[in-house]
Amino acid sequence: MKAEVWSEIQNLIETHFPINSLSLLMKKSVEDKREEQSIWGELTLGAHHLLGGNHPAIHRVAALTELILLALDIMDDLQDQDNTAKPWMRIPQEQALNIYTGFVTASISELGALRLRYPGSPLPDPAQVGRFITEAINGQHLDITCAAESEEDYVDMVQRKSGALVQLALYLGYTCTVGGSDEETVSQLNRLGLYMGLMAQLDNDLSDLLRFDYKNDIVQKKKTIPVLFLLDEEEDGSPWIRQYYQGEIDQEQFLKHKPECVEYIYGSGCIEYTRTIQNLYLHHADELLAEIPALASNKEAFREVALARFEL
Repeated sequence: MKAEVWSEIQNLIETHFPINSLSLLMKKSVEDKREEQSIWGELTLGAHHLLGGNHPAIHRVAALTELILLALDIMDDLQDQDNTAKPWMRIPQEQALNIYTGFVTASISELGALRLRYPGSPLPDPAQVGRFITEAINGQHLDITCAAESEEDYVDMVQRKSGALVQLALYLGYTCTVGGSDEETVSQLNRLGLYMGLMAQLDNDLSDLLRFDYKNDIVQKKKTIPVLFLLDEEEDGSPWIRQYYQGEIDQEQFLKHKPECVEYIYGSGCIEYTRTIQNLYLHHADELLAEIPALASNKEAFREVALARFEL
């Protein structure tokens, strides 16, 4: 996280939350995210510089990106009851909810204040920011209710949940530029955000598949891309995953077969299948980036921040 963005985050918390105990909880939360090397603000800065932007408030806007996305991370952890080592999971839930609502409300308020401070200057529309957030909430609901039954369902859910969040981070950057109002460019960046969200989610899916603790997607009976592959293929392999999903064995019985399931997962081809899909999305994202009217050097810098981490 850039020093300028970190400084703006501290200033925002101190400005909007004078109650010391609340401010300290918030600062612990953002410090945790900083140590995690969050890239949300970097995506906002990257989209801004991609289109040649140089807005005086861009670091403050990137700080708002970090706060909004951290707030949604907090809500996700509260709903899933995982990531128990996080500072917001080690305090009473009502206090964690205060951090969540505080970050979102202060960020929307600050966006409105920036439009008053820089009249006539290109800046994000708080209403559109709200629309991205509500789209992500719709996707999150589909996720926590395990609504996906097919790959098509799952892709739709991820586009709503993860795709909308990446779109939001990019939106907060490119709307601070003159070129950020061009309809074709906006469409390209929005589609790019969907691909990035899908690639990031596939990374998470593989990570959550290959860990055998409470957060494992199979233990939670989630139907992600690699899990759907396993369920389709399992007639020729291990029966326990299918039996567990169909309710024929309970979690305790399923976990007794953990070594066999792990061996089956690694040999099934689901990892390679998921990586192939991810690589296809990366190819589409690179094609979109090539079409965006921007300097080659700006595209290269943006790709390094936004896409390079997905290369196999």
